Formats: sequence, C-alpha cells, structure tokens
Amino acid sequence: MPSSIIFNTIAANGMETNAAIMVGENVANGWDSNNKNQTSIGFVFGTANAFPYNFNVMYDNDYIDTPIFDNDLEPTLSSQI
Repeated sequence: MPSSIIFNTIAANGMETNAAIMVGENVANGWDSNNKNQTSIGFVFGTANAFPYNFNVMYDNDYIDTPIFDNDLEPTLSSQI
C-alpha cells in the first residue's frame, strides 16, 4: 500500500561516506562502504579556534590509496507492494 509522507524540511548536520537520507518505503540491502580518510589537521572542536600559520604537511607513503578487494557475496531479497 503506498504511503503519503508530508514534511517541510530535512536537516542533516553532517553526512559520512556511508550515510543516506531515505524517505518513504525503501529497501537498501547490500551496502558497502570502503574508503580512506586523511585529515591533515585532525578534528577541531570548540569556538574561536585560530590557526595563525595555516601550514599542513601530510606524508602518505603507501602509494596505493585503499586497495579494495571486495569479493563478499551479499544476497538480498526485496519486494514492495
């Protein structure tokens, strides 16, 4: 049976690489999230933060960023009426 959804706003403060905003009747099976995150300055919290010289050096010597061998089997069943 179809549903009726009425709303004014969807507010998302932050989305990660494996996030979704789904509205209504959804089937989201078999999701994978493979990623590499590098933060040169890290996470900054608080108020009135200052970075006077603004110089960041990132040394990344792995030559291949995130080699992914995703051979897993993710069987899914889905149906909507």
